[in-house]
Amino acid sequence: MTKNLYFFISHLDDFEISCIGFLFKNRSAYKKITIVVATQWPAKTKVWNENLELIKSKLGVDINYVNLGYPQRLLMTNFDSLKDNFYKQIDFNSRFDIVTHDDEDCHTDHLACNMIATGLFKYTNKFVTVYSPSSKNFKANYWVGLPQNIYDLKKACVDKYNVQNEQSYTGLGYYMQSESHYNIGKAYYLENFVHQDFDFYETYRVLKNLE
Repeated sequence: MTKNLYFFISHLDDFEISCIGFLFKNRSAYKKITIVVATQWPAKTKVWNENLELIKSKLGVDINYVNLGYPQRLLMTNFDSLKDNFYKQIDFNSRFDIVTHDDEDCHTDHLACNMIATGLFKYTNKFVTVYSPSSKNFKANYWVGLPQNIYDLKKACVDKYNVQNEQSYTGLGYYMQSESHYNIGKAYYLENFVHQDFDFYETYRVLKNLE
């Protein structure tokens, strides 16, 4: 274990929705794992704290958690400050990988994190982006099969959130409503003929991979 791993995500629920599979599959490859969440939202905080402890316990992994404390929906407004604060979290004396949002994402908070993380692209060993419910034209090239117990962990974590407590311009937002929403990676799996024997998948895009 010679590398560090940084998850750089926008919101407290983004990790559970998009990143549990990557952590599950790759956790033993890193000497230090840090989740950096850009925004804070009081209605999510208790659930996130409970979920983080559950994830650490179920996966048997130590996680360093940093919340940068910005308001939701305003990351583009706070772009330069956010960039500075995220870069300060990176140990440039060690090799590191980044997992963040994709550049084909409709959520401007997600895009801000992607743009900031991409500024470190040349310094990373591995650069990975995640599928989210606001993704568009997501070009998956990496699949993680989820055993039943990891799928159950993911679903239990996401189900704790209450969309009625979330801020939204439209009032039409929702969390996962059916198994197909939790299992969008399976659609990519079937379309691309990935021959693995799992019922549940998460999907990612690997833009850089140096081993």
